[in-house]
Amino acid sequence: MTFALLFLFGLLAWFFSTVAAGGAATLLIPIISFLLGAQLVAPVISVAALLANPSRVYFFRKHIDWQVIRYLLPGSIIGAVIGAWLLTQINVQLIQILLGLFLVSYVLQDKLSKAKLAIKMKLIWFLPLGFSVSFLSGLIGATGPVHNPFMLSYGLMKERLVGTKAINSFIMQLTKLISYSVFGALSIQVVSYGVVLGAGAVIGVFFARKHLENIDALQFRQYTLALMFFCGMAMLIKALLSYL
Repeated sequence: MTFALLFLFGLLAWFFSTVAAGGAATLLIPIISFLLGAQLVAPVISVAALLANPSRVYFFRKHIDWQVIRYLLPGSIIGAVIGAWLLTQINVQLIQILLGLFLVSYVLQDKLSKAKLAIKMKLIWFLPLGFSVSFLSGLIGATGPVHNPFMLSYGLMKERLVGTKAINSFIMQLTKLISYSVFGALSIQVVSYGVVLGAGAVIGVFFARKHLENIDALQFRQYTLALMFFCGMAMLIKALLSYL
């Protein structure tokens, strides 16, 4: 039953995220937390994302800005390792609080991602940006479109933004999985959960390409943000009650 639900939610999350311009991993945070437990959220999503990302890398490979990647990727790798290590050192209740806070704050992050920064992004700043975002991703499992406002400010648009993020995300997810394995957060069971979720994701993306024009992406985006907010509040309440 668990595998069937993971497959279904993976299909739906990546289907709708393709239509709504991202957010599949973030949408899955509360679902995986409730199904498998908060501590498995990050590694399971990483396995699934590793299966879903190569297609984006392939389709947008000609648009990758390798100059940005040269600064972004080292920070992303280091941040992913440290975030994965910290995941194994803190308790489940604290993870749930972090996940809840992240989901509640996602609404603000989403609005930020749609606006350009007032300060012009410099190339060297991608190094600490990569570290910060990957650290949170290693700990939480997803960071949403946090890269977007900085890349837009630098001048990356459309295919260049998607392609550059795709190759960075792919290598970051691979680094996270290796780190989870080394630090004992990855098991055969976790991998099996992630593979089933990823299989659903691949099928979801395939069908989304055919139905993209028939779905109101803006309306769904609003529903998605509302769902994340209420799920985040529910997780916060659940975690805080466990301390009482």
